[in-house]
Amino acid sequence: MLASMRPLVVCGKPRPAYVRAPSFRGRLSPLARANVKFRLAHSSSETEELVTNEDKLDTKTEEEKYIPPWSTVVLKKGGKKDARFRQHVNPLARRFQMQTDLPDDWPNCDFDDLTLPLYVDIGCGKGGFLLDLAAKGFEESSNDSEVTNMNYLGLEIRPSVAKYAQDRVAKRGVKGRVSFIGCNANVDLDRILSIYSESGGGPVSYASIQYPDPHFKKAHKKRRVVTPELVNTLAKYIPVDCDVFIQSDIKDVFDDMREKLREHGEDYFHDVLTDFGMTLDENPIGVPTEREVSVLDQGLPVYRTIFRRNEAEIL
Repeated sequence: MLASMRPLVVCGKPRPAYVRAPSFRGRLSPLARANVKFRLAHSSSETEELVTNEDKLDTKTEEEKYIPPWSTVVLKKGGKKDARFRQHVNPLARRFQMQTDLPDDWPNCDFDDLTLPLYVDIGCGKGGFLLDLAAKGFEESSNDSEVTNMNYLGLEIRPSVAKYAQDRVAKRGVKGRVSFIGCNANVDLDRILSIYSESGGGPVSYASIQYPDPHFKKAHKKRRVVTPELVNTLAKYIPVDCDVFIQSDIKDVFDDMREKLREHGEDYFHDVLTDFGMTLDENPIGVPTEREVSVLDQGLPVYRTIFRRNEAEIL
């Protein structure tokens, strides 16, 4: 009888109580209850900690379950590992269908002069491209206009990446000119640009979608960033003769973006290259993204074009 009350021992250590559950149904006998109490009292501290953590998960309030994922990001400090992030997320997941939280005083808290024209980069990644633009300005050669004084807004769906990009602003000395927001552009772009405009912000003079997540699988193509709704939102806020620049190193992804902009934006945009098979040989902005540098260093092709806003009004 005493032997039956001893806890199970595996490799000289008590086995966690939760591993061995009674194999019968119904009420426990007094002897079985005593055995369970004994094993629980002598189980390892690791097991108790595990149970405690599980209990904490169960106590999450309903309100906490609906907090946008961009509002709870804390970057780990660990040297070079700080810059390593998850490469892909599912933008159709429920948590990424929420509107992001914006500061009450946005955009005034991020931009010193709201009257400047705005550059919007959708899927900005770690933000190196916009940080370089803010520091150097850029010359857009296709219409011989020079823009060196703009506000720059980057949108990124991956929470930790967006937080990392925003943390780089002050380090690069461009605070007051650049803002990074963690959000799903297909959910929040209209609201964000509306708030910017209503706060006295200047026009969206330039937008870009560069090297978006390819979502190769056929069943995942619906996750791609360029959608009819996104095209309509861009047409709503981009003035006449202003541009949307797209580029990718994956031909299928580039063709998909181009086709959707041509099909769903045919009333508002025109492709500067009329031949669907043609692409721009050089980056018209003159400042490469981090991805672009990597691709060109490997001698791989990059596919680019520009869509220019016409005079048609949004219906």
